[in-house]
Amino acid sequence: PDLISGDMESAMAVELNPWVEYEFRVVAMNKIGTGDPSAPSRVIRTNEAVPKTPPANVSGRSGRRHELVIAWEPVSEEFQSGEGFGYIVAFRPNGTRGWKEKMVTSSDASKFIYRDESVPPLTPFEVKVGVYNNKGDGPFSPIVVICSAE
Repeated sequence: PDLISGDMESAMAVELNPWVEYEFRVVAMNKIGTGDPSAPSRVIRTNEAVPKTPPANVSGRSGRRHELVIAWEPVSEEFQSGEGFGYIVAFRPNGTRGWKEKMVTSSDASKFIYRDESVPPLTPFEVKVGVYNNKGDGPFSPIVVICSAE
């Protein structure tokens, strides 16, 4: 809460991000004015959780013949929600069933290249990129259509 009455001895911080380190301070105020903030608390890390934020701006990039280059904006550390963070890149030729999924284990990765000699140039693919960590799989980005390299 923003304000706590003077007879309170504790308060609960809510809506904190999982797996983030926080420090807290207390500031007292009355009709006369506001005092100096307290010394910071010890650093507290919140518990891990399944990630809730998929990567943004999934798109295609130029590549070599027979390549599908999938790019995205990496999820910032504060939204990775735990250890073992990575990406699940899912793709399929447009209009087909069943996704191919590839794991990208680097948390700061921003692209994946799929190479297949049988894929003709400019073949449209449906693509989505999801997230995971040690607690489980999170959501996927919206599906976008990108084409294989020419």
